Order: sequence, then structure tokens, then C-alpha cells
Amino acid sequence: MATSVVSAKTQTIQTPSGRIAYTEQGTGPVALFVHGVLLNKHLWRHQLAHLSDIRRCIAVDLLAHGETEIASDQRRVASRQTQRCSSSFSMR
Repeated sequence: MATSVVSAKTQTIQTPSGRIAYTEQGTGPVALFVHGVLLNKHLWRHQLAHLSDIRRCIAVDLLAHGETEIASDQRRVASRQTQRCSSSFSMR
């Protein structure tokens, strides 16, 4: 397993809800890391470092958090966050 924490480059994906910021490391089956309120994708840096040799690890910034940008007409409903994330990334 990886033992050092590597700062992964932030990437973005444009969605109807806005531009979602995320980091991605590794290959294999997807492990999606979602932070809680008032946090961001940086929370998961140690887990990504240790799991990226066996999983494609994706850590996202939810809407109104971190580097994610919200579309001006987007409602900020927490219950739709999972749907937005899972539809934005290939989960295979």
C-alpha cells in the first residue's frame, strides 16, 4: 500500500448544477468519497493515498463547498447531492 500522502490535482466536471471539483487517484473499482457539511475533498487525502493502489478513488467537493461552483439558478438541496455526484462520474 501507498504510505505517503500525495496531493492529487484538482479536476472539474461541468454539470447542469454547476462545475463539480474533484480529485481522482488509482484504478480499479470506484470508491467515491463524499465529505460532510462545512468540509471539502481534502478531508479524504489520506484514504486516497492508501487505497489508490486497489481502487479508483474519487473525492468530490459538494455544492457550496471547496472549489465546486454552483450554477446561479441551482437550488441547494442536500438530498440531491448523491444523485448529482453519481450521475457525473463513471462508477465502473
